[in-house]
Amino acid sequence: MAINDGLVTVIVTTFNRSAYLQECLVSIVNQTYKNIEVFVIDDGSTTEIAKQNKAICDTFVQCTYFFKENTGQPASRNFGITRANGAFIAFCDDDDYWALDKLEKQVQILENKKEYDVVINSIEYFQEDGTKTGNIKTHVGYNHGHIFNHLLLKNRLASIVPLLRIEIFKKVGLFNEDFIIGEDWEFWRRVSYYYQFYFIDEVLAFVRLHNSNMSLSRTGVLLERYLLYKKITKSLLDWGQDRFSKIEVDEIKRIEWFYYRRLFGNNLPGYNKKLTFLKDVFKNDFKDPFRLFILYVKYNNKL
Repeated sequence: MAINDGLVTVIVTTFNRSAYLQECLVSIVNQTYKNIEVFVIDDGSTTEIAKQNKAICDTFVQCTYFFKENTGQPASRNFGITRANGAFIAFCDDDDYWALDKLEKQVQILENKKEYDVVINSIEYFQEDGTKTGNIKTHVGYNHGHIFNHLLLKNRLASIVPLLRIEIFKKVGLFNEDFIIGEDWEFWRRVSYYYQFYFIDEVLAFVRLHNSNMSLSRTGVLLERYLLYKKITKSLLDWGQDRFSKIEVDEIKRIEWFYYRRLFGNNLPGYNKKLTFLKDVFKNDFKDPFRLFILYVKYNNKL
């Protein structure tokens, strides 16, 4: 893999869907920044949909179509990353699209401000029929500079937003393929430990709302939210065994308890509901209530 200075590799993942791919790719290949290559990674779509996806890709000279067996979105992104020729990497989902000057503004930051390694921006949601909702997510104040502690508490990055230097993957690794959901949060935590983020306070990407959104695969059940946060945090601590100081580990666990306390306080009013939830936690992992008790004893007075 030869890295070309200034080249942006855009990785678009898709699975069993072709309805929105054309619109997505048009917004990418028509960027005002022209030095790009586009990889569409088809994660094992059915034969007919795969044919449609390849036909769409073949209409764009910048686009290369890859078909692979179905192993999930994290693996599909990694498939594209390991084949990238660009000095910069960006991601876009097949049902979303970009403002036409997104890459131009982001590349300019990375080329002129060497202290930053990831550039992000605001997003706006739009309806399935293309109607913009006016619902804009910026997270101003939480996504510029060193944002590691902010990402410990909440994921503030849409996956279609960041542009990052390819060297980052050599330092922190690829996406964790053990995750079905939450893989982006897990990954950006690792990135933010080492690297600074630059925030452009403009809407440069648009996220479609519809019934088959990956983000809607979460049920919203409290136990699921708890288990996802626990898994993401355990993954971070495992990754950081030879990186984190004792003080950093202590801070990660303190914020972990803060997350749980807020989750329980906002969603489990009354003693009986808390007890019922702890029973569900016990059924999932009989050691977990004891772990929560230790976090409570050690960190509750430090919040």
